[in-house]
Amino acid sequence: MNEYIERELSRLRNNKSLLLAELGQYVYYQYRIGQIYSDEINEIGQKIIELDHDIFKLQNQESNETGHLCSCGNPLNESDHYCAKCGKEVKEERQVDPVTCNQCGIEVVTQAAFCYACGTKLAHQQEGVR
Repeated sequence: MNEYIERELSRLRNNKSLLLAELGQYVYYQYRIGQIYSDEINEIGQKIIELDHDIFKLQNQESNETGHLCSCGNPLNESDHYCAKCGKEVKEERQVDPVTCNQCGIEVVTQAAFCYACGTKLAHQQEGVR
């Protein structure tokens, strides 16, 4: 093959890979919000949820030794007076009882609509919708 054809094939394959990744993200999002379901997608989705859970735990391991989260999801330290992400005063945030995500088991604050780790809509939020 000549050099032009090789470069063009490489470019086209790269574009295809980007579109497949975008499609995969869209399908995963639809799966997460319960819009599509199949055994194959569920199996892959569960593996992604486990990875999301592990990533979340590692990201917050050092920065959140207190276990407190702001309602925006940002980890809070004992010395914080305001959330670094949203600016809310944090003294009331520390008193919020967490709920557990049914999908991944992470504790999140009651006001959260979605799990900080896996993105699942929380059960207490779904009950209000029905």
